[in-house]
Amino acid sequence: MVVLAASICTRGGKAVLSRQFREMPRSRIEALLASFPKLADSGTQHTTVEQDNVRFVYQPLDELYMVLITNRQSNILQDIDSLHLFAQVVSSTCKSLDEREILRNAYELLSAFDELVTLGYRENLTISQIKTFLEMESHEERIQEIIARNKELEATEERKRKAKQLEMQRKETARSGRSAPRAPNYPTYTPPSRPTPAETFDSYEAEKNKTFKPTLKGKGMQLGKKSKTTDMFERVRGDMGAEVDDTPLIAPAAPSASTHAEPAASRASMTADRDAIHVTVNEAISAKLSREGSLNSLSISGDLNLKISDPSLTKVKLNLTANPSHGAQFRTHPNVDRALFGSSKVIQMSNTARGFPVNNSVGVLRWKATPKADDTSALPISFTVWVNKGSGNNYTMTVEYELTGGEELRDVTVTIPYATSEPSVSSFDATYEVSGDSLEWSIGTVGDENASGAFEFDAEADDENEFFPMQIRFSKTTPFVDVDVSSVALIEENEDVTFTKDIRSVADNYVIE
Repeated sequence: MVVLAASICTRGGKAVLSRQFREMPRSRIEALLASFPKLADSGTQHTTVEQDNVRFVYQPLDELYMVLITNRQSNILQDIDSLHLFAQVVSSTCKSLDEREILRNAYELLSAFDELVTLGYRENLTISQIKTFLEMESHEERIQEIIARNKELEATEERKRKAKQLEMQRKETARSGRSAPRAPNYPTYTPPSRPTPAETFDSYEAEKNKTFKPTLKGKGMQLGKKSKTTDMFERVRGDMGAEVDDTPLIAPAAPSASTHAEPAASRASMTADRDAIHVTVNEAISAKLSREGSLNSLSISGDLNLKISDPSLTKVKLNLTANPSHGAQFRTHPNVDRALFGSSKVIQMSNTARGFPVNNSVGVLRWKATPKADDTSALPISFTVWVNKGSGNNYTMTVEYELTGGEELRDVTVTIPYATSEPSVSSFDATYEVSGDSLEWSIGTVGDENASGAFEFDAEADDENEFFPMQIRFSKTTPFVDVDVSSVALIEENEDVTFTKDIRSVADNYVIE
């Protein structure tokens, strides 16, 4: 089965939206769609018609037609099944099936069509999988949302803590007030004691008593005239002698200019450290672990962003290493040559006459991986929580970690919530911080030297669920999915150019439930 094009046209044959999966000129598509209504039978819901060496598989959509243009050797049953899936995508994406709504959602429809058919061949996908692919979010947006949400939670907890402190102070004041009456305590002001200065000769007072003249009004600034203050200073200087130091009290303005120039120089050096072509690999790792150490779910999503600051370097191609490790699925931007990426793992514009945007970070590639839940080896780091309930409401909690992915992790922290009482940490060599209603255990870098470890604390709680969910944060120097940019070259000259690269692979919603 080869699908040449998927189109939405009016009853008169006017093309509203069309996506070609093989090289076909626009005039050819418009001519085929213009001749299609003459062959179509309006009395049927869906059918097929043939013309020359192509076949039309169509289905009415209110006042429009959903048309698949295939070759005559294709399987009609598969064509009709694909037609139904295309019609479902259009119906689920658009609120109403009219020309204006189709044009308003053209970008989403074209992206969905690209997911359904690749190089003319149908992908084995369902409507739910297509929706999942189209709803892939930007990692940076999710990070900003998480930061904003954490700030809101911290502000809420801070308000609760302050309100609790005020309530305790109020109760303490009321309790102490009932125990013994106290005399009212009015605030008093005690001026600070000043040392008595030695008797000195005040030259300013002396000069003021000697000469007094009314201030001239309305004359403004007079250039070239020596001011009274300057004249007075000269007299005092003459009285004190020639040993007075001529060094000014305020340093000249030249050093301040150099001080202001330092931030500008630092900004220039930061800009110089980054080349005109900058590549950023963003990746978010989400996982839900059980308290026993098993894996409930694991999801990895990432994107590759390209930013070019030199207009002369926009027509480039990126040579990638993109291995679908852990079952990852890749998706390129609609303006990127998808066939070239599938065959050679090269990112470049479909229309090589155009270049990438300037001074704008563009996402050119996305990927998503969802390893199986029973594959614990795919986890970068695993945790096991041992809960021991003592007498009353006392709990002894032991949190154990193990590096399972083999790659080094940085800035590893575990945030443990609590509600009833502040925990007492038993691990003498652990680094931790108690703030608000949570206990944060800072592990730091986890590698081969400290591939496992434990953290133990005691606390009172009504139920062990008060200590869950535990939030895990960490970062990696290499992405979870094997994606990397090996080189960047100019398309016309086929010459390699220098570029800089950042890799941001962090834990996002990595929790112990």
